[in-house]
Amino acid sequence: MTRFLALTLLTICLVTTSQAQQDLGLEKQFLIKVSPLSFFEPETIIIQGGFEYFFSKQVSIQSEIGINGGLFGMPAGRGKNENFEIWRSKSELKFYSKKYYWAIEFFVVNKDFIRLDDHYTPFKQEIHYDRARIEFQVFGGGLKFGKQLFTSKNIVMDMYGGLGIRSRFRDVQIIKLAEFQSREFFEIGSPFAERYRFTGWDTVPQLSLGMKVGILTSK
Repeated sequence: MTRFLALTLLTICLVTTSQAQQDLGLEKQFLIKVSPLSFFEPETIIIQGGFEYFFSKQVSIQSEIGINGGLFGMPAGRGKNENFEIWRSKSELKFYSKKYYWAIEFFVVNKDFIRLDDHYTPFKQEIHYDRARIEFQVFGGGLKFGKQLFTSKNIVMDMYGGLGIRSRFRDVQIIKLAEFQSREFFEIGSPFAERYRFTGWDTVPQLSLGMKVGILTSK
């Protein structure tokens, strides 16, 4: 749903704005960046923002961090997840051409939460639980392509898409075993939960698609 919304917004922006990358004229200046779509993450609401600094008209660096209320003891998590804590960070080196920009990005994600009424499979044996603690980390990188356009005097729209790779590690610690160790007593649940149903490392492709809003405070 989040990716569909991002794609819809990206398409609308591309249709309603110029096809040429503006000369942003931001050499030696900062943009404050916010990510509105982070509020629509499927597992928890995330507040994400950062900055972009322009070394020249062609090169900039962008850094951002996202956190949720669970890190501060607030109730967080949706569905079968509770006590959900997450932080994530991303850094990008961006290169601008006349029409678009391309970027090299690196990111880290860390999750720590309680999962209810599910199962995982260590050593080829499926184990069902009522409660378990999940520790989940992601490390990755990739290439992004996009464009940035001023939509008003101080607001810049950043629209992008990209591909990369992510390595994921998870650890499952059982808090309370299920009384019945049979799948017939449990609902299948979301297919996205498969990432939490085994332990150790795996590697998967990374798709990035969305938009950010830049705020220029010095113009």
